[in-house]
Amino acid sequence: MRKPIAVILGLAVAAAGLAPATAEDKKKEDPKIIVPYVPTHPKVVAAMLKLAAVKEGETVYDLGCGDGRIVIAAVKDFKAKKGLGIDFNPERLKDCKKSVEEAKLTEEQTKALTFKQGDVLKMTPVDFKDVDVVTLYLLPSVNRELKPHLLKGLKPGARVVSHDFDMGEDWKEDKKEEVEADRTHTIYLWTIKGEKGK
Repeated sequence: MRKPIAVILGLAVAAAGLAPATAEDKKKEDPKIIVPYVPTHPKVVAAMLKLAAVKEGETVYDLGCGDGRIVIAAVKDFKAKKGLGIDFNPERLKDCKKSVEEAKLTEEQTKALTFKQGDVLKMTPVDFKDVDVVTLYLLPSVNRELKPHLLKGLKPGARVVSHDFDMGEDWKEDKKEEVEADRTHTIYLWTIKGEKGK
């Protein structure tokens, strides 16, 4: 018997240990840099995933996932095998659940998605070892802090795509595109080229 998609997502969230945090827990867990939530325009989402050349069977992580739209699109439209979204704000996880319900995904697609509460700056290189594509819409300072973990943890051929912000002068993007939507957006692509990514 097929379970309703909302039930499946609820089980996935519970399995990920996303129990409601107390106010005291939340204070302890707040990241040192809080990135404001600004949803990525759907045209930009599609352009980011296209620039990253997401392929069937790949794993996509979105750091600071907001309402989950990027990894949902990766799984639904680009046939990614797995999509993981991470956000420090538990309210965004509620938005992710709603987005999944509204996306009319198959049961298999829903099972391919995971959303977790967490601070992306506490991720380590090991967290990225099986990831094919990482998407970002954070801040320049956060990108720079993540850079060494991405370079060390991602395998050769993995791609990083960032909306509006680069990685600094010492890691030049491989491609840069402008996307016209509600305004002109810039997206950047880096491909990991070797053990040290350089």
